[in-house]
Amino acid sequence: MMGAAENMTDALQKNESLLTMPELVAAVKGSMLGVGAESVSFTSVATDSRNVVSFSLFVPLVGEKQNGHIYIPQALEKGASVVFINTSEYSEKSALYDEMASKNPGVAFITVENTLHALQDAAEAYVAKFPNLTKVSITGSCGKTTTKELMAAVCVRHFGAENSVYTKGNFNSETGLPLSVFNIRKEHKVGVFEMGMNRVNEIGEISKVLKSKYGIITNIGTAHIGILGSRQNIATEKRKSFDYIPADGACFVPASDDFADFCTQNVKGKIVKFGDDEKSLAELGISDVKDCGILGTKFILDGIQVNLHLGGKYNFINALGVIACAKELGIPAEEIKEGIESVNGLAGRLEIKRLVLKNKSLLLIQDCYNANLDSMSASIEFGAKLVQGGAGPDDAGVCGKDACKIIFVLGDMKELGDSSEKSHREIGTKLNSVAENAEVFVFFVGPEMHFAFEEFACKNHAEYFENNEENSFRKIADKIEDIASKDDVILLKGSHSMSLEKLTDLFLKDGGTLKDESL
Repeated sequence: MMGAAENMTDALQKNESLLTMPELVAAVKGSMLGVGAESVSFTSVATDSRNVVSFSLFVPLVGEKQNGHIYIPQALEKGASVVFINTSEYSEKSALYDEMASKNPGVAFITVENTLHALQDAAEAYVAKFPNLTKVSITGSCGKTTTKELMAAVCVRHFGAENSVYTKGNFNSETGLPLSVFNIRKEHKVGVFEMGMNRVNEIGEISKVLKSKYGIITNIGTAHIGILGSRQNIATEKRKSFDYIPADGACFVPASDDFADFCTQNVKGKIVKFGDDEKSLAELGISDVKDCGILGTKFILDGIQVNLHLGGKYNFINALGVIACAKELGIPAEEIKEGIESVNGLAGRLEIKRLVLKNKSLLLIQDCYNANLDSMSASIEFGAKLVQGGAGPDDAGVCGKDACKIIFVLGDMKELGDSSEKSHREIGTKLNSVAENAEVFVFFVGPEMHFAFEEFACKNHAEYFENNEENSFRKIADKIEDIASKDDVILLKGSHSMSLEKLTDLFLKDGGTLKDESL
């Protein structure tokens, strides 16, 4: 009768491994502990032991506060078949890991110089097994997730869902991108992958993993400027997403971005600049553009009407980048239309709801996933337009009149570093211009938002809260319920850590109801 370890080994042999053990060891420049696991298979990859399933490769990451190696026992219990170990970790605790390997002969323990880099190297080797996969990368300071969703939807319409793979959620980082590409399978014809960054050369590392044929940069803004120091430095990092585009590939950048030329220097493939100016629109076959405010944008593409359900000019620009890329891929207008029209608001990103509260019908806009100077300015402009006319069908405004007001709840913009005070003061100045043409009330939330509050001239139409504690939200909710009138607009915007969405929860607890607003 076979033992448990032999049973596991036999079962593993029957699974098609993402990489063979020789391929994996060579890719990560690793060394295998002991003998007997040279033919082990792995069919998934996890960096969190809670996500480990049978036949997983477990990659324990080491951060400032956490050493993932302590979770190796849990990963083994859940069925991990391959485990990476940092060489420094092994040197300190060789007896522990040698014993672990001897007790689990059906598991491959591989020592590597750095588990993060080994994850990336393994992912790079895996992607290389699919030379015929058409790969599209998407990055930018704002709008990359929305653009990815639009691009993926268009590709699904053309290539088929079973032949398309794309980033799920926001798995776009130094670890997220490698984990995402391990979802590629032999039946896939196209892959759409999002790239994010929080440090220098993160884009460079994951671009080397993916080596896309097509790449979109949505914009060069101020997100993470506190880490990178300037927009110039951000552009230097973002353009690394174009490093591996071949001569028969293409890159796409907004024509109006002042870093468009910089980002496309030395690109081997075709350079396409997209935008909403007359010339750029004509080149894409687009005409008769109509801004429908909260309902989105209508336009004609190659003679076919398209309804983009995402409000805001910036979302229209994102869609133009998708259209430009889709045309390079040979996707016809009808399928581009179907893909674009299948995408509605993303969770936390400009979610537009009709809120009925205290017998008053209000418009609630929740944009709380992230915030920087560019995205907050765009949200404020979008909200202002709703109550200044031109926001609804036939330019009627969201209210059908110009009498409704907008209530802003604005939370701190994080990761702005030395530019934080200046950026927050700019928000206060922008609100002054809005207040000249519309009735507004502003709640400023967070220590950094005090700078915006100082700049905002209409103090009798504003309140400041130093923190985002429950008591602050309760006071804000009570005040909104008191001052809001029928058809008023409530716009929540701030970095994710400010948790402004808790206000929505309070409205619902107070008896409010929500329903989607759409075309």
